[in-house]
Amino acid sequence: MAQHPKKSCRGSTAVFAVLLLILITFVSGILFYTFVMQNINFATNTFNTQMAALLLNSFSINATHIVAFLQNTGSALVEITSAYVNGLITAIVNLVKIAPNAVGAVILAGSFLAGNTYDVKLGTIFNTEVTFQASF
Repeated sequence: MAQHPKKSCRGSTAVFAVLLLILITFVSGILFYTFVMQNINFATNTFNTQMAALLLNSFSINATHIVAFLQNTGSALVEITSAYVNGLITAIVNLVKIAPNAVGAVILAGSFLAGNTYDVKLGTIFNTEVTFQASF
């Protein structure tokens, strides 16, 4: 007489555990995706608000410096983190943090020649840019 193997629940328990782990992974992924998308929407709204809030008031240029006066009409502090003149990174002489409803001066060091026009791009902590052309 042939002997039949004993039935065991071990196989079905392992399959159930794997399916449960897959379900938990999918649910966690959906929740994480929702969280990230909400933060991206918040950042986009902040970006758009700050982009419209930072305006060039005026500027002056001489042989060694460009001084740009920026007005922050937004509701958050804005910090200028990078500067480019004609596409080349330029040193910012002063630490620039512009409070809401205030005007701040950005001083760029360089060698500027009379009769030339320079494309200036200033970057902020919100990855927004203020661009203008300065003629000496």
